[in-house]
Amino acid sequence: MKLRLISSIILVLLLVGGIFAQENGNADNGNNEAKMLYNDGVNALRKANENLAMEKLKAAVEKDPNLAVAYYVLGITYKRKRDYVNAEKNYQLAIEKDPQMVKAYVALGLLQLDQQKHIDAINTFKAAVQIAPDEEKAYWGIADAYRQREDYKTALEYYQKAVEIDNSYANAWEGYGTCLYNLSRYADAIEALNAAVQYEKKESSKGNTYLRLGNAYVKLKNYDKAEEAYTKSIAVARSSTIRAGANFGLGEIYRDRGQQSEAIAYFEKASRDRSWKQPALYQIDLIKNADKYTY
Repeated sequence: MKLRLISSIILVLLLVGGIFAQENGNADNGNNEAKMLYNDGVNALRKANENLAMEKLKAAVEKDPNLAVAYYVLGITYKRKRDYVNAEKNYQLAIEKDPQMVKAYVALGLLQLDQQKHIDAINTFKAAVQIAPDEEKAYWGIADAYRQREDYKTALEYYQKAVEIDNSYANAWEGYGTCLYNLSRYADAIEALNAAVQYEKKESSKGNTYLRLGNAYVKLKNYDKAEEAYTKSIAVARSSTIRAGANFGLGEIYRDRGQQSEAIAYFEKASRDRSWKQPALYQIDLIKNADKYTY
């Protein structure tokens, strides 16, 4: 099962959170009325009133068609409303009006990444780092696009650049560890994933990392550490699929230890999630009816 990080969502939220304090002083090119409308739109978006935000921001660009930042925030507003076509269009307009607006490139790249437009995303993020060579989010984006394409070696290079710029970049460390795992470099993967856990400030965001850590420890047959990681994953993860994956991992550990009743209990927990139902039920049947699988 492919478990995707929610890192792109987190990055978009951070991006949105950062605009309100910063942009009010940057809307210098439009007339005063456009600026006021822009500020009203930003304030509406802060209050999660997307419809009012859209109304004010559209009015702002009517007054000043070159107000790049208004197109950028319109893009964010459309994305919140899940109108990805218009979100992309407005990010591109922001870039057209201000080719140096790095955050518009990053936002566009994240949107393309979310839509599995990997090549477009890579090109957009690369354009961002041409303008801002220290933009770690863009390197993360390039890396994640290559990871999703299963080009793990190339992805590693860009994750490494991201953590070189910001050594506390938890999402980049997790992506780095995931690629190392997929390249069978399990000890290195554990080191990177532990860094991701260390630097991730939000406890509930560590669930997937602990799950990946458990998987890596299993590969090295360090079952005690694997059990510890899976247990932590279950404790902090909000996603039922991640918790189910950890329960499945615990089931495998107890199965291999010969503790069949404990293994069945964990597989039963895993089976409650539809993503894990079939493999978990198969493992339960394998334990209960071993003769069926003897050839």
